[in-house]
Amino acid sequence: MTPEIARECLTLGGRKTTDLEVARFVADVERGIPVMPVTFFCDFLKQWAQLYGQPVESERYVGQREERQKLRDQADYVFFQIIKSNLLYRTIYCGEPVRTKPCPDHKGHWSGCNLPEDTSCKGACMYAGNITGWLPNEEPQA
Repeated sequence: MTPEIARECLTLGGRKTTDLEVARFVADVERGIPVMPVTFFCDFLKQWAQLYGQPVESERYVGQREERQKLRDQADYVFFQIIKSNLLYRTIYCGEPVRTKPCPDHKGHWSGCNLPEDTSCKGACMYAGNITGWLPNEEPQA
């Protein structure tokens, strides 16, 4: 795999990527590690939920159709929550570890999008305009 192809795979959806990420991706592919951008997994899961939710004429009872529709509705809800998730963005795309200390003002609850100066914690628990409700983890001292 060339670095150009790797960069194209990694930047689907407009995501920015570094030369280091591209090099790691290429190295993983060359070692035989199956690598795919997160968007590929999400797209496949959405397709699976869509297909699973479609009624099948050969189903023996009505309950199977209802079960299929229920799973499809639940999958739609879950994917909507995933798309909105600042936590998933920070952990998957930015490599940030999960924050473990609740903000004393927001107490671990997402509280909207604001400017840091407009928050009661002065932006201590913010990330990209989102009041996460959780303080960033302290960096280990070198």
